[in-house]
Amino acid sequence: MVHFKTVDDAISFIHSRPNTGHKVSLERMYTLLKALGNPNEKLPPAIHVAGTNGKGSVSTMCSYILAAQNKRVGLFVSPFIIDFRERIQINNQFIEPEDLRQVTEDVANVLKQVDEKLYPDIPVEFEVLTAIALTYFSRQSLDALVVEVGIGGKYDSTNVLSQAKVAVITSIGFDHMKMLGDTIPKIAQQKAGIIHSGMRVVIGKLPESAQQVISEVSDQPPISGKINEFDATLPGEFQHMNTATAVAAVRAYDATIDDAIIRRGLDMVTIPARYEIVKQAPITILDGAHNAQGIEQLVLSLRYQFPNQKITLIIGSLADKNVADTFTNILSHTNFRLILVPFVGPNGRHGLDIQETLVQHQQNQRLISFDSWQTAYQHIGHDEVVALTGSLYFVSEVRKLLK
Repeated sequence: MVHFKTVDDAISFIHSRPNTGHKVSLERMYTLLKALGNPNEKLPPAIHVAGTNGKGSVSTMCSYILAAQNKRVGLFVSPFIIDFRERIQINNQFIEPEDLRQVTEDVANVLKQVDEKLYPDIPVEFEVLTAIALTYFSRQSLDALVVEVGIGGKYDSTNVLSQAKVAVITSIGFDHMKMLGDTIPKIAQQKAGIIHSGMRVVIGKLPESAQQVISEVSDQPPISGKINEFDATLPGEFQHMNTATAVAAVRAYDATIDDAIIRRGLDMVTIPARYEIVKQAPITILDGAHNAQGIEQLVLSLRYQFPNQKITLIIGSLADKNVADTFTNILSHTNFRLILVPFVGPNGRHGLDIQETLVQHQQNQRLISFDSWQTAYQHIGHDEVVALTGSLYFVSEVRKLLK
């Protein structure tokens, strides 16, 4: 029998699982859930949230709004910024360490037989984490559930929610293209995989080609939120769309919800590393923009809020993202400077090739690099605005030290 003495032991076990599977399918996930007694079938109706960007913000807003209605709400999000436990929450409170230790131990003991049955294509890290979350939630007498997709939708380990009531697609852009496809319609098809018969569908601002794909899959016309019906309580221009999408999602989930409840829930929302101002001199912003679409939205917010100030982006990005596609456009704004710093992601994932990127932009002296974000930060003037971005994992590391 597996026994974890501490919650850190349990978290280490989760991280020890393979990062990717041999096959792109939900077979591993369903096999594990069946061995656990199908906790996914013992959950309340869910809001299931997919999207290239914005899904973490929309998921969290939905959770806060439903909790303001005196519901007991489960929330599953990824990745984490402050503490691993933030991935599994009830009424926006992190799972207790002992609860995480115990439920992980329970799942680990079932995994032994599942691994033997499926070897060598055994459940991977995110599948195991999803199973832990669903098992925990199934024991908590919840009234509602909000679940954020990990990657894509169709084959994501969260796409096992038999009680899902609302599917949300926040945005669609180019990310994870090796897994999801190299065109907007192909990516949309993958994300639309969370849409099942009888579900209401809510969409954010999507390209027309993506809207067409989603409309073809949906039983009913997709619903869009109303921009500025409710003020965005999170900073950043992109949060206006996210707020509208979250409001539309909770209304699709519960048509009786009162506007005062929605306002109360939105007023309580806090999310780390989403255009989060952590210092005033220099003005220092942390934002987990991790792909081209996210970086573009960040730059729009910075230009809107600080139109006449010198702005520096310190970027620590993974190699398999497309953030560098935005650099030429960003550098066309003469008040912007880009500083690239080394970053190695989880499981040794490679960072952006800094030297190659510098060569591509060698004519522009406002794109430079330093050996660390700490060194780069020391070169920021007190009258500047600096945003550290490029990856949620990178921003999480920075936040621990800056805060």
